[in-house]
Amino acid sequence: MARKKEKRFPFGLLFLFLLLLVIVVLVVLRILKPKDSIVTEPLSTVSTETPTYADIYIDTNLVGTVMPGDVYYVVPKAAGEIREIFVQQGDHVSEGDPICTIDNQKQIDAARISMDAAQVQVTTLTESVALARTNLDRMAALRQTGDVSAQSYEQTKNAYDQAVSGLEGAKLQYEGAKLQYDTQVEFATVTSPVSGTVESTDMSLNAIASQTTPLAVISSLDVAKLEFSVTDRLLEALYIGSKIEVERQGQTYPAHVTKISRLPNQQTGLYPVEAAFDGLQTMARGTAVKVVFVSEKAENVLTVSTDSIYYDGGKSYVYTLSYDDEDEEQEEGVLISENNVAGTVHKKEVETGLSDVGRTQIVSGITQEDVVIRTWTSQLYEGAKVQARVTEDK
Repeated sequence: MARKKEKRFPFGLLFLFLLLLVIVVLVVLRILKPKDSIVTEPLSTVSTETPTYADIYIDTNLVGTVMPGDVYYVVPKAAGEIREIFVQQGDHVSEGDPICTIDNQKQIDAARISMDAAQVQVTTLTESVALARTNLDRMAALRQTGDVSAQSYEQTKNAYDQAVSGLEGAKLQYEGAKLQYDTQVEFATVTSPVSGTVESTDMSLNAIASQTTPLAVISSLDVAKLEFSVTDRLLEALYIGSKIEVERQGQTYPAHVTKISRLPNQQTGLYPVEAAFDGLQTMARGTAVKVVFVSEKAENVLTVSTDSIYYDGGKSYVYTLSYDDEDEEQEEGVLISENNVAGTVHKKEVETGLSDVGRTQIVSGITQEDVVIRTWTSQLYEGAKVQARVTEDK
């Protein structure tokens, strides 16, 4: 008996059907997929400036010390025992006020004796001149009558002339002796040579005053003096009459240089400078103050904002902006704020001069016609596209 043949499932047709189904689905998805939207991104916004001509001043701050305008060391002109003392430290004195008295009575007595002796000589010679004059007059009368010879008359006249010369010499000796006497009397009282303040004294009663040791130190009440020191570099910026400022406790006082030493201090190597300023007589001597003066300056030079300068490899650069043509079509996806202007960045090497917090001198590299970018952005590189704010000059 023959066996009945079994039917097999058509797996090949099923696989083919599934494959066609996958292809149809992919095609439909491709057709139904929406188109990609264009992504827009705004350009970096920068602020710009135009280089301008301005003045740049560099200030230097130092510390100075307030000192008296002039200091006088009072030294006696005669040695002797101190008998009276009229002042002490801190006293205010006027020119000519007594400081102390010195016992130089021996010198005064000696000078008086010399003066008295000279006076006696003058008196004696005065009488001699009078007698010689009488003799001369008598001889002149006798000569007219012929009773005396011409030789006798000449001898009498010579005697008279010698008496007159002797008298003149005696008078000069008397004037010298009298001056010595007056000087010794004057030296007995030591006086202040100037109006001012007694800074210190070195006197005690009955002590012996010497002509080589100061009895007192007096500072004048004239214009106050400021002392400070500078390096050789700063010395070049100062001259007699240079204007400076003195600052203390928030107050500023004008001053001017009065003296500059061209030889440095041996201990510090710095150059001493003195300046005068008015109205500070009440400021304590020795007070430390702040001294401010212009050490460097550049006037009417081309400048840009200091924060516009960049440094790379020891060189200085600025970034400038060249504006795009307003009719030029922008790249797809680039967004520019309303009323802003697009431009291209350029990196330019510049040579700089003086610089302060606000402005920097430009020696070369750009001109006043360039537009300099002030603000930093990651898009600052050669050829980058940025947009400038409408508030800046185009």
